[in-house]
Amino acid sequence: MDRVRLERTFCWKISGELKLFKYRILQKEKEDIYSLAYRINTIICIYEALMEMCEKLETHMLQRCIEIPGLLTYLYGKWLKDPDSHNKELEYSIMNAICDMQQNVA
Repeated sequence: MDRVRLERTFCWKISGELKLFKYRILQKEKEDIYSLAYRINTIICIYEALMEMCEKLETHMLQRCIEIPGLLTYLYGKWLKDPDSHNKELEYSIMNAICDMQQNVA
């Protein structure tokens, strides 16, 4: 399969996965959807990152991603297992903002 066709297939695959994910989410009750907010946001972010990375991924990587069923969900599961630096970054940002507020008051 040539590169252009491979990229197109990859984008089609993850777009289809995202549409199916959204459809399934929208079948749930409001409270359930709210409880899944982090998962929803993260899967959308994974999708967006993959779309941006598509042209940069090597051909064999694209091929492997196409072969993995439920790629977005798979990557979400991997993301959950990684150490979380997001909370540390958020805490650091909050502390900087509080320090800035203190300096502006003084």
